[in-house]
Amino acid sequence: MRRTTRAVTAAAFAAGIGLVAAAPAQAMEIYEISDATRIAEGAAVEGTYKVSCTAGSNIFVSLSVTQRVSEGRIANGSYFQQWVCEGGEVELDYQAVAFNMAFDEGPAVLSGFIQECQAEFCGTGTNLPLQVIEIAD
Repeated sequence: MRRTTRAVTAAAFAAGIGLVAAAPAQAMEIYEISDATRIAEGAAVEGTYKVSCTAGSNIFVSLSVTQRVSEGRIANGSYFQQWVCEGGEVELDYQAVAFNMAFDEGPAVLSGFIQECQAEFCGTGTNLPLQVIEIAD
């Protein structure tokens, strides 16, 4: 009987430790993504965004800008950034270089993904909802 009680106690304790070790990272958020400005006649676009995050965590941000430029042709570009968060809110710049066509002035769609990682654990990440931005000179 004692052996069974010890085994059950040990299993419950181990399961509890596993739950604590697998606790998700605190929530981070990306917001206030600005409209974009064309660089070098549309070879790239740049803007700003804000992130709130947990101090000491690694942050990964990926943004994509897509725009219909003419007769169904698509301009698109991507941005990727990784850094260690100092805590609180930070404002960063994004720059997306056009892959196949230059960006024009006008509306574009911005999509993205953000993920926060602690020492040995990464949260599932968050897909950002599509956002329409305005590209200007």
